[in-house]
Amino acid sequence: PQAKDSDDEDEVVTVDRDHFMDEFFEQVEEIRGCIEKLSEDVEQVKKQHSAILAAPNPDEKTKQDLEDLTPDIKKTANKVSSKLKAIEQSIEQEEGLNRSSADLRIRKTQV
Repeated sequence: PQAKDSDDEDEVVTVDRDHFMDEFFEQVEEIRGCIEKLSEDVEQVKKQHSAILAAPNPDEKTKQDLEDLTPDIKKTANKVSSKLKAIEQSIEQEEGLNRSSADLRIRKTQV
């Protein structure tokens, strides 16, 4: 499918290429969401640590909450890492094919 630019009748824009970039930017947004979740979880850990250190006898619920956050943080961090590595590999593959398109350069700067 192709769409014409209303200002210049001779210029043709391919929509398929845009779909590829839309998919890439969706991945970027998902990664950003995971990083935001990591930040929130780390803040929770800081609060839990402060509560445990401030209390003469910290309650078990606070300790358990802290222990529950740790695997969540690791899981989210691993998810971010694997998604970033997958994007980097796809960029390296395209570079190996000597493609120097604008979308490749955009993806390189985003990662």
